[in-house]
Amino acid sequence: MSDVIPGRGQYSEEARRQRLRWLRERGGTALASLESTGLAARNLVGNVENFVGSVEVPVGLAGPLLFAGDAVRDSVVAPLATTEGALVASASRGARALTASGGVVTKVLSQRMTRAPVLEFDDLNAAHRFTCWLRERRGLLEEQVRMVSRHTRLIDVEPYQIGRYLHLRCVFETADAAGQNMTTAATWQILRRLTEAVADDAGMRPVNSLLEGNLSGDKKTAVTSLLAGRGTRVTAECRVRRDAVTGVLKTTPEAMVKGHVATVLGAQQAGMVGYGVNAANIVAALFLATGQDVACVHESGASIFSMETDGDDLVATLLLPNLVVGTVGGGTALPHQRDLLTLLGCAGTGGARRFAEIVAGFALALDVSTMAAVVSGQFAAAHQRLGRARRVDWLQPGDLDAALLQPLLAQGTGDPRLHVTRVTQGPGLRGDGITSELGALAERRKLTGLYPLSVGWHAADGSTGAELVAKVKSRGDEIVGGVAKLFSVCGPELDAAWQRWGADTVFTDAHRRELAVYRREEPVLKDLLPRCYGLLEDEEREAYVILMERLPDDGGPWNAARTDQALRAVGAVHGHWLGRDQEVLAEGWLHHVPDPPQLAKARELWAALVRHAAAELPELLGAHRRDVLLGVVEDAERWTQELHAMPRTLVHNDFNPRNLAVREGRIVAYDWELATVGPPQRDAVELLAFTAGPHVTAAEVDRFLDVHARAVASVSPRAARLVADTDWRRGHRLALREFLMTRLALYAAGNTQREFAFLPQVVATAFRLWDIEQTRDGG
Repeated sequence: MSDVIPGRGQYSEEARRQRLRWLRERGGTALASLESTGLAARNLVGNVENFVGSVEVPVGLAGPLLFAGDAVRDSVVAPLATTEGALVASASRGARALTASGGVVTKVLSQRMTRAPVLEFDDLNAAHRFTCWLRERRGLLEEQVRMVSRHTRLIDVEPYQIGRYLHLRCVFETADAAGQNMTTAATWQILRRLTEAVADDAGMRPVNSLLEGNLSGDKKTAVTSLLAGRGTRVTAECRVRRDAVTGVLKTTPEAMVKGHVATVLGAQQAGMVGYGVNAANIVAALFLATGQDVACVHESGASIFSMETDGDDLVATLLLPNLVVGTVGGGTALPHQRDLLTLLGCAGTGGARRFAEIVAGFALALDVSTMAAVVSGQFAAAHQRLGRARRVDWLQPGDLDAALLQPLLAQGTGDPRLHVTRVTQGPGLRGDGITSELGALAERRKLTGLYPLSVGWHAADGSTGAELVAKVKSRGDEIVGGVAKLFSVCGPELDAAWQRWGADTVFTDAHRRELAVYRREEPVLKDLLPRCYGLLEDEEREAYVILMERLPDDGGPWNAARTDQALRAVGAVHGHWLGRDQEVLAEGWLHHVPDPPQLAKARELWAALVRHAAAELPELLGAHRRDVLLGVVEDAERWTQELHAMPRTLVHNDFNPRNLAVREGRIVAYDWELATVGPPQRDAVELLAFTAGPHVTAAEVDRFLDVHARAVASVSPRAARLVADTDWRRGHRLALREFLMTRLALYAAGNTQREFAFLPQVVATAFRLWDIEQTRDGG
């Protein structure tokens, strides 16, 4: 497949679909959301290149806000395009407070657009002579501007000389257009004419020139723009009555002003250009909604905000000195954007001043509301509540009490008359586990992790209580989000790859999967699980809890005998479901299970994990090991097909000593959140990587595999037949590839941010297993 994007320069639906097909083949994903678009390709000339589709940004309505301005003298509802929870609500609250007090007064002070070419001369004297000559040529400059545009008017040309360099700050008025393109064309014409005029004067002729020397402040926050203006300079002011401050904003004018003074001091220490609270949020949301140049949000969001009391009232003022907006040209002609500009009464010629005042008015309303939230302690709470689709009453540590546990224990023990008499939380037994930590990275406001509980009760069987552990699980999407947060600091390649593929990994729905495992009644599985005393699955509270027996580590070594014992134990589970993978999947209790081809499709992710880990930890993943893993990834499409043609079964998928214990001489496996269907050798490979040691021999590996195969075959005639018909060692080699590409690569990349003490030994052993397999035929 070609690496060249097809249909370049072509604005047709066929060209768009050609690019979409190319992108799907290249990325290995359906991109169903791009299949259709409301935009006509032929209408996008000058707006975008290589058009492939469109994305939707939610648009919320803020207001209404009453205006008493120069260009706006009515009540306005603003369409805000945003994905930030609390923004629309906060702007609406501010609008309500201002409207209740008589509205907001707005006024456009000026409209300017700048371009600043720079000319280089032989020496500073030549630059100075040119400057003096230029002062007498104003008529010549205005004539050049008229040649380019009848809507553009030259206001000033300000010379700034630095040695042999002369910067010219050309200032224009551009009517209802934002004006970047107009001023660029006009400035180019001026520059061309000036250099022609002095072409024969060696003492004043420029030796070089640039159309923009970075003095204009284009798309940057600059002090010059703050003082002299760039774009529309617009101001807004409101007088908010005390009853509106207390009733709507839930604070007082005095508290507002006091908080304002404190934050001004902080802004001064930070060296802030201007002073503002939150204007950029309104600027960005209205820019997206109405087709403005989003790259100008940075400079357009610069502001000067002030508050003071006047009698019982709060007076707030806002200046936006650099609001780069237009109502003609650019993206304002696109259908959705045009509709929303029309809604605001700003579409087309004559609308720019009104639009600027609307932006300023709503920016002031948001600043007032946000400041009120900060000074009254509402700020964090509002973002927590509105940042999710609904309010969630999450579990907190104090909730693990008798009231919560009683019904769970009564049901779990089968004793409806069981009465809990006490619940005491004890010291932690071990770390919360990797998945719990990852979930907490994304969502720290809720209770997750392992909580030892000493529980007393009266029961029909005469028992008086037990030492339990409450495993409070993170949601699968929180685990995915935690990994994303971890990888966001690992460079753009890994960050982007996880964003692309992470949502379709085994972590999705992990919170429901483990509870489903504990609900199973098959004796062969229950024999491997710790005793479960009760389950809580409350979607409303996002509470997923397993009450299980407390399993202290017996401290026994993971020698060959214990490894054999674990292989026999899990082999019984493998044998029970071997060849029944479609039945398990159809029952649905494993919830999300990625399709087998997904492994190969996500090669971008696995390769990014390997490259990052190798770059950060060469002592762990040197060049040879890196190349081995990248080779496995590159060849994934071939070997994954063979792997998934092998007989499959229920696998633990995290089967290692970190999740195993010995109870009364019997192996117990917990932490089933990653359970899935796969070849039984997958669990054996992981166990050996953790226990066999980096000096394991080929003969020892053969013996472990035989122990496992015999355990699987002994379950039933069907299992025995499938084992006999399977190249067991070939399945082991293929499962080893999957472990190396997925789990080991994840561990290695995660280890760059959070040290895993077990990993060096596991890596060494896993590559020893790899080397052994390379010596076999077909390895």
